[in-house]
Amino acid sequence: MITFSSGLSKPTEQWREGDHWQTNLQLMLFSGDPQLNAAIGAAYPLQSTAHPSGLWLTEASLERRAGRGELAVKAGVFSLNPGFVSTPVLDQYVHSALNDTLNFSMEGLPINPYIAPGVELHWKPGGAGRYGEWRYAAFWIDAEQDLASLFGVNPDQGRSRGQLQILQWSTTKLPGAKAVDVPIQHKGQSIDRQLPPPQLQLGGGYLDNRTSGNTDSALYGTLTLAPPLPLGLDNRLWLGVNSAVSDETNPVPLFLGGGWLSQGVLPSRPLDVLALGVGSSRFSPTLSPGQGSETVLELNYSWLVNSNLSLQPVLQLILNPSGSNAEPILAAGLQLQLQF
Repeated sequence: MITFSSGLSKPTEQWREGDHWQTNLQLMLFSGDPQLNAAIGAAYPLQSTAHPSGLWLTEASLERRAGRGELAVKAGVFSLNPGFVSTPVLDQYVHSALNDTLNFSMEGLPINPYIAPGVELHWKPGGAGRYGEWRYAAFWIDAEQDLASLFGVNPDQGRSRGQLQILQWSTTKLPGAKAVDVPIQHKGQSIDRQLPPPQLQLGGGYLDNRTSGNTDSALYGTLTLAPPLPLGLDNRLWLGVNSAVSDETNPVPLFLGGGWLSQGVLPSRPLDVLALGVGSSRFSPTLSPGQGSETVLELNYSWLVNSNLSLQPVLQLILNPSGSNAEPILAAGLQLQLQF
Protein backbone atom coordinates (compact mmCIF):
# COMPACT_ATOMS: atom_id res chain seq x y z
CA MET A 1 0.00 0.00 0.00
CA ILE A 2 1.44 3.36 -1.06
CA THR A 3 -0.19 6.47 0.40
CA PHE A 4 0.78 10.06 -0.28
CA SER A 5 -0.48 13.12 1.61
CA SER A 6 1.07 16.28 2.99
CA GLY A 7 -0.85 15.65 6.21
CA LEU A 8 0.66 12.25 7.04
CA SER A 9 3.38 13.71 9.25
CA LYS A 10 1.26 16.48 10.81
CA PRO A 11 -1.10 16.38 13.81
CA THR A 12 -4.70 16.68 12.60
CA GLU A 13 -5.22 19.90 14.55
CA GLN A 14 -2.59 21.54 12.32
CA TRP A 15 -4.11 20.41 9.03
CA ARG A 16 -5.03 22.84 6.30
CA GLU A 17 -7.36 21.85 3.47
CA GLY A 18 -4.60 20.33 1.33
CA ASP A 19 -3.52 18.09 4.22
CA HIS A 20 -6.92 16.36 4.26
CA TRP A 21 -6.36 14.88 0.81
CA GLN A 22 -4.43 11.69 0.09
CA THR A 23 -3.91 9.26 -2.78
CA ASN A 24 -3.87 5.49 -2.28
CA LEU A 25 -2.36 2.78 -4.46
CA GLN A 26 -2.39 -0.88 -3.41
CA LEU A 27 -1.18 -4.03 -5.16
CA MET A 28 -1.47 -7.59 -3.83
CA LEU A 29 0.27 -10.78 -4.95
CA PHE A 30 -1.37 -14.18 -4.39
CA SER A 31 0.07 -17.65 -4.91
CA GLY A 32 -1.01 -21.18 -4.01
CA ASP A 33 -4.04 -23.36 -4.69
CA PRO A 34 -7.31 -21.41 -4.33
CA GLN A 35 -9.31 -24.60 -4.99
CA LEU A 36 -8.02 -26.59 -2.01
CA ASN A 37 -11.41 -26.43 -0.30
CA ALA A 38 -13.13 -27.99 -3.34
CA ALA A 39 -10.52 -30.74 -3.44
CA ILE A 40 -11.38 -31.80 0.12
CA GLY A 41 -15.14 -31.33 -0.32
CA ALA A 42 -15.70 -28.02 1.51
CA ALA A 43 -17.71 -25.16 0.06
CA TYR A 44 -15.48 -22.35 1.33
CA PRO A 45 -11.70 -21.82 1.47
CA LEU A 46 -9.97 -22.65 4.73
CA GLN A 47 -8.16 -19.29 4.66
CA SER A 48 -9.24 -15.79 3.71
CA THR A 49 -6.40 -15.30 1.20
CA ALA A 50 -7.49 -18.05 -1.22
CA HIS A 51 -7.75 -16.16 -4.51
CA PRO A 52 -6.55 -16.81 -8.08
CA SER A 53 -2.76 -16.55 -8.27
CA GLY A 54 -1.13 -13.47 -9.68
CA LEU A 55 -0.76 -9.72 -9.19
CA TRP A 56 -3.90 -7.74 -8.40
CA LEU A 57 -4.61 -4.03 -8.37
CA THR A 58 -6.65 -3.69 -5.16
CA GLU A 59 -7.00 0.08 -4.84
CA ALA A 60 -6.33 3.32 -6.69
CA SER A 61 -8.22 6.16 -5.05
CA LEU A 62 -8.31 9.80 -4.05
CA GLU A 63 -9.54 10.43 -0.53
CA ARG A 64 -10.42 13.40 1.63
CA ARG A 65 -9.96 12.43 5.28
CA ALA A 66 -12.15 14.03 7.91
CA GLY A 67 -9.34 14.78 10.36
CA ARG A 68 -11.05 16.58 13.26
CA GLY A 69 -14.10 17.27 11.10
CA GLU A 70 -17.20 15.23 10.30
CA LEU A 71 -17.16 14.33 6.61
CA ALA A 72 -14.77 12.20 4.56
CA VAL A 73 -15.07 11.12 0.93
CA LYS A 74 -13.26 8.63 -1.30
CA ALA A 75 -13.49 8.04 -5.05
CA GLY A 76 -11.68 5.74 -7.46
CA VAL A 77 -11.45 1.96 -7.69
CA PHE A 78 -11.51 0.08 -4.40
CA SER A 79 -13.20 -2.76 -2.50
CA LEU A 80 -16.28 -3.01 -0.36
CA ASN A 81 -14.14 -3.98 2.63
CA PRO A 82 -12.65 -2.98 5.03
CA GLY A 83 -14.98 0.03 5.05
CA PHE A 84 -18.17 -2.05 4.98
CA VAL A 85 -19.37 -5.33 6.56
CA SER A 86 -15.89 -6.13 7.87
CA THR A 87 -15.32 -5.43 11.56
CA PRO A 88 -12.02 -5.61 13.51
CA VAL A 89 -12.95 -8.63 15.63
CA LEU A 90 -13.19 -10.83 12.51
CA ASP A 91 -9.55 -10.18 11.60
CA GLN A 92 -8.50 -12.64 14.30
CA TYR A 93 -9.78 -15.63 12.31
CA VAL A 94 -8.32 -17.55 9.38
CA HIS A 95 -11.25 -19.36 7.70
CA SER A 96 -12.83 -17.33 4.88
CA ALA A 97 -16.35 -17.70 6.28
CA LEU A 98 -15.30 -16.18 9.63
CA ASN A 99 -12.69 -13.67 8.53
CA ASP A 100 -13.79 -10.35 7.02
CA THR A 101 -17.28 -10.06 5.46
CA LEU A 102 -19.80 -12.40 7.16
CA ASN A 103 -19.60 -14.72 4.13
CA PHE A 104 -21.45 -12.35 1.79
CA SER A 105 -22.07 -14.34 -1.41
CA MET A 106 -24.02 -12.07 -3.76
CA GLU A 107 -22.62 -12.36 -7.28
CA GLY A 108 -20.54 -9.39 -8.40
CA LEU A 109 -19.73 -7.86 -5.01
CA PRO A 110 -16.34 -6.08 -5.05
CA ILE A 111 -14.93 -7.87 -1.99
CA ASN A 112 -11.14 -7.57 -1.71
CA PRO A 113 -9.14 -8.31 -3.85
CA TYR A 114 -11.92 -7.57 -6.37
CA ILE A 115 -12.45 -3.84 -6.92
CA ALA A 116 -14.86 -1.62 -8.81
CA PRO A 117 -15.25 2.10 -9.57
CA GLY A 118 -17.04 3.72 -6.68
CA VAL A 119 -17.58 6.64 -4.36
CA GLU A 120 -17.80 6.47 -0.56
CA LEU A 121 -19.08 9.02 1.97
CA HIS A 122 -18.14 8.76 5.64
CA TRP A 123 -19.91 10.97 8.20
CA LYS A 124 -19.28 11.29 11.94
CA PRO A 125 -22.07 13.48 13.37
CA GLY A 126 -20.65 15.70 16.07
CA GLY A 127 -17.09 15.16 14.87
CA ALA A 128 -16.06 12.84 17.73
CA GLY A 129 -18.37 10.03 16.69
CA ARG A 130 -20.56 10.20 19.79
CA TYR A 131 -23.60 9.65 17.55
CA GLY A 132 -21.92 6.84 15.68
CA GLU A 133 -20.48 6.73 12.17
CA TRP A 134 -22.40 6.58 8.89
CA ARG A 135 -20.99 5.18 5.66
CA TYR A 136 -22.61 5.15 2.22
CA ALA A 137 -21.09 3.82 -0.99
CA ALA A 138 -22.14 3.25 -4.58
CA PHE A 139 -20.19 0.92 -6.90
CA TRP A 140 -20.39 0.38 -10.67
CA ILE A 141 -19.59 -3.33 -11.08
CA ASP A 142 -19.34 -3.49 -14.90
CA ALA A 143 -15.56 -3.04 -14.82
CA GLU A 144 -14.87 -5.47 -11.95
CA GLN A 145 -13.65 -8.40 -14.06
CA ASP A 146 -11.45 -6.20 -16.28
CA LEU A 147 -9.80 -4.61 -13.24
CA ALA A 148 -9.18 -8.01 -11.65
CA SER A 149 -7.44 -9.28 -14.81
CA LEU A 150 -5.45 -6.08 -15.39
CA PHE A 151 -2.11 -7.86 -14.76
CA GLY A 152 -3.08 -11.20 -16.29
CA VAL A 153 -4.99 -12.83 -13.41
CA ASN A 154 -7.84 -15.17 -14.32
CA PRO A 155 -10.60 -13.69 -12.10
CA ASP A 156 -12.40 -17.04 -11.81
CA GLN A 157 -15.85 -15.45 -11.76
CA GLY A 158 -18.47 -14.47 -14.31
CA ARG A 159 -18.83 -10.96 -15.65
CA SER A 160 -21.48 -8.88 -13.93
CA ARG A 161 -23.01 -5.58 -14.96
CA GLY A 162 -24.96 -3.28 -12.71
CA GLN A 163 -24.56 -1.25 -9.55
CA LEU A 164 -24.34 -1.75 -5.81
CA GLN A 165 -25.40 0.63 -3.05
CA ILE A 166 -24.73 0.06 0.62
CA LEU A 167 -25.46 1.99 3.82
CA GLN A 168 -23.94 1.29 7.24
CA TRP A 169 -24.05 2.71 10.78
CA SER A 170 -21.68 1.76 13.59
CA THR A 171 -20.84 2.91 17.09
CA THR A 172 -18.26 2.09 19.75
CA LYS A 173 -20.22 3.82 22.53
CA LEU A 174 -21.16 0.57 24.25
CA PRO A 175 -20.93 -0.80 27.80
CA GLY A 176 -17.30 -1.46 28.70
CA ALA A 177 -15.92 0.84 25.98
CA LYS A 178 -14.32 3.33 28.37
CA ALA A 179 -12.62 0.58 30.36
CA VAL A 180 -10.74 -0.70 27.28
CA ASP A 181 -9.50 2.77 26.28
CA VAL A 182 -6.59 2.40 28.70
CA PRO A 183 -3.83 -0.25 28.87
CA ILE A 184 -4.26 -3.37 31.00
CA GLN A 185 -2.77 -3.07 34.49
CA HIS A 186 -1.43 -6.44 35.64
CA LYS A 187 1.01 -7.14 38.46
CA GLY A 188 2.30 -3.59 38.39
CA GLN A 189 2.84 -3.64 34.62
CA SER A 190 1.07 -1.74 31.84
CA ILE A 191 0.17 -4.14 29.00
CA ASP A 192 -1.02 -3.06 25.55
CA ARG A 193 -4.45 -4.30 24.52
CA GLN A 194 -4.48 -6.54 21.48
CA LEU A 195 -8.26 -6.80 21.11
CA PRO A 196 -10.52 -4.30 19.30
CA PRO A 197 -12.98 -2.04 21.18
CA PRO A 198 -16.65 -2.96 21.61
CA GLN A 199 -18.69 -2.13 18.53
CA LEU A 200 -22.19 -2.35 17.10
CA GLN A 201 -22.46 -2.32 13.31
CA LEU A 202 -25.68 -2.43 11.27
CA GLY A 203 -26.09 -2.14 7.52
CA GLY A 204 -27.78 -3.17 4.33
CA GLY A 205 -26.94 -3.43 0.64
CA TYR A 206 -28.83 -3.46 -2.66
CA LEU A 207 -27.36 -5.05 -5.79
CA ASP A 208 -28.91 -4.53 -9.24
CA ASN A 209 -27.31 -7.12 -11.53
CA ARG A 210 -28.26 -6.33 -15.13
CA THR A 211 -26.45 -9.43 -16.43
CA SER A 212 -28.74 -11.87 -14.66
CA GLY A 213 -31.68 -9.49 -14.43
CA ASN A 214 -31.79 -10.07 -10.67
CA THR A 215 -31.93 -7.62 -7.82
CA ASP A 216 -30.63 -8.74 -4.45
CA SER A 217 -30.78 -7.13 -1.03
CA ALA A 218 -29.27 -8.14 2.29
CA LEU A 219 -29.13 -6.90 5.87
CA TYR A 220 -26.23 -7.50 8.22
CA GLY A 221 -24.98 -6.71 11.69
CA THR A 222 -22.25 -7.48 14.22
CA LEU A 223 -22.05 -6.88 17.95
CA THR A 224 -18.75 -6.99 19.85
CA LEU A 225 -18.78 -6.76 23.65
CA ALA A 226 -16.05 -6.63 26.32
CA PRO A 227 -17.44 -8.70 29.23
CA PRO A 228 -15.53 -9.10 32.53
CA LEU A 229 -14.63 -12.79 32.40
CA PRO A 230 -12.42 -14.68 34.87
CA LEU A 231 -10.19 -16.07 32.08
CA GLY A 232 -7.39 -14.03 30.56
CA LEU A 233 -6.56 -10.35 30.92
CA ASP A 234 -9.05 -9.03 28.34
CA ASN A 235 -11.99 -10.67 26.55
CA ARG A 236 -14.39 -10.08 23.68
CA LEU A 237 -17.60 -11.87 22.73
CA TRP A 238 -19.12 -11.28 19.31
CA LEU A 239 -22.15 -12.20 17.23
CA GLY A 240 -22.70 -11.61 13.52
CA VAL A 241 -25.48 -12.17 10.99
CA ASN A 242 -25.92 -11.70 7.25
CA SER A 243 -29.44 -12.27 5.95
CA ALA A 244 -30.70 -11.97 2.38
CA VAL A 245 -34.14 -10.50 1.74
CA SER A 246 -34.83 -13.35 -0.71
CA ASP A 247 -33.28 -16.81 -1.13
CA GLU A 248 -34.21 -16.98 -4.82
CA THR A 249 -31.15 -15.04 -6.02
CA ASN A 250 -28.66 -15.31 -3.12
CA PRO A 251 -26.75 -18.63 -2.89
CA VAL A 252 -26.20 -18.17 0.88
CA PRO A 253 -29.26 -16.31 2.21
CA LEU A 254 -28.28 -16.72 5.86
CA PHE A 255 -24.98 -16.69 7.74
CA LEU A 256 -24.73 -16.77 11.53
CA GLY A 257 -21.45 -16.46 13.41
CA GLY A 258 -20.07 -15.84 16.84
CA GLY A 259 -16.98 -16.27 18.94
CA TRP A 260 -14.76 -15.48 21.87
CA LEU A 261 -11.34 -13.78 21.98
CA SER A 262 -9.14 -13.77 25.08
CA GLN A 263 -5.83 -12.00 25.60
CA GLY A 264 -3.31 -13.31 28.10
CA VAL A 265 -4.86 -16.72 28.83
CA LEU A 266 -1.35 -17.91 29.71
CA PRO A 267 0.05 -15.73 32.54
CA SER A 268 3.53 -15.86 31.03
CA ARG A 269 2.24 -14.69 27.61
CA PRO A 270 0.19 -11.50 28.27
CA LEU A 271 0.19 -10.34 24.61
CA ASP A 272 -0.96 -13.60 23.02
CA VAL A 273 -4.58 -14.04 21.90
CA LEU A 274 -6.74 -17.16 21.93
CA ALA A 275 -9.67 -17.19 19.50
CA LEU A 276 -12.66 -19.50 19.21
CA GLY A 277 -15.23 -18.99 16.49
CA VAL A 278 -18.17 -20.72 14.81
CA GLY A 279 -19.95 -19.83 11.58
CA SER A 280 -22.83 -21.52 9.76
CA SER A 281 -23.73 -20.83 6.12
CA ARG A 282 -27.20 -21.93 4.98
CA PHE A 283 -27.46 -22.64 1.26
CA SER A 284 -30.44 -21.44 -0.75
CA PRO A 285 -33.11 -24.16 -1.06
CA THR A 286 -34.06 -22.59 -4.40
CA LEU A 287 -30.60 -22.41 -5.98
CA SER A 288 -29.10 -25.44 -4.20
CA PRO A 289 -31.93 -27.88 -3.46
CA GLY A 290 -30.90 -30.70 -1.17
CA GLN A 291 -28.04 -28.77 0.42
CA GLY A 292 -28.32 -27.75 4.05
CA SER A 293 -25.74 -25.72 5.94
CA GLU A 294 -21.96 -25.88 6.18
CA THR A 295 -20.63 -25.06 9.64
CA VAL A 296 -17.05 -24.30 10.59
CA LEU A 297 -15.55 -24.25 14.09
CA GLU A 298 -12.14 -22.64 14.46
CA LEU A 299 -9.67 -22.52 17.32
CA ASN A 300 -6.48 -20.52 16.89
CA TYR A 301 -3.76 -18.97 19.02
CA SER A 302 -1.71 -15.88 18.07
CA TRP A 303 1.79 -16.33 19.49
CA LEU A 304 3.62 -12.98 19.48
CA VAL A 305 7.29 -13.72 18.81
CA ASN A 306 8.30 -10.04 18.75
CA SER A 307 6.90 -6.69 17.61
CA ASN A 308 7.31 -7.73 13.95
CA LEU A 309 6.51 -11.44 13.92
CA SER A 310 3.62 -13.57 15.17
CA LEU A 311 2.70 -17.20 14.59
CA GLN A 312 -0.91 -18.37 14.55
CA PRO A 313 -1.51 -22.14 14.70
CA VAL A 314 -5.11 -22.94 13.74
CA LEU A 315 -7.43 -25.94 14.02
CA GLN A 316 -10.67 -26.10 12.00
CA LEU A 317 -13.56 -28.55 12.05
CA ILE A 318 -15.99 -28.37 9.11
CA LEU A 319 -19.37 -29.99 9.67
CA ASN A 320 -21.68 -31.02 6.81
CA PRO A 321 -19.13 -29.99 4.12
CA SER A 322 -20.88 -28.24 1.21
CA GLY A 323 -24.18 -28.73 3.04
CA SER A 324 -24.09 -32.51 2.58
CA ASN A 325 -24.06 -35.47 4.94
CA ALA A 326 -20.38 -36.13 4.24
CA GLU A 327 -17.96 -36.84 7.07
CA PRO A 328 -16.61 -33.81 8.94
CA ILE A 329 -13.29 -32.35 7.81
CA LEU A 330 -10.55 -31.67 10.35
CA ALA A 331 -7.85 -29.27 9.16
CA ALA A 332 -4.78 -27.81 10.85
CA GLY A 333 -2.57 -24.98 9.69
CA LEU A 334 -0.10 -22.28 10.63
CA GLN A 335 -0.35 -18.61 9.67
CA LEU A 336 2.68 -16.35 9.84
CA GLN A 337 2.29 -12.58 10.11
CA LEU A 338 5.24 -10.31 9.47
CA GLN A 339 4.93 -6.55 9.92
CA PHE A 340 7.43 -3.75 9.37
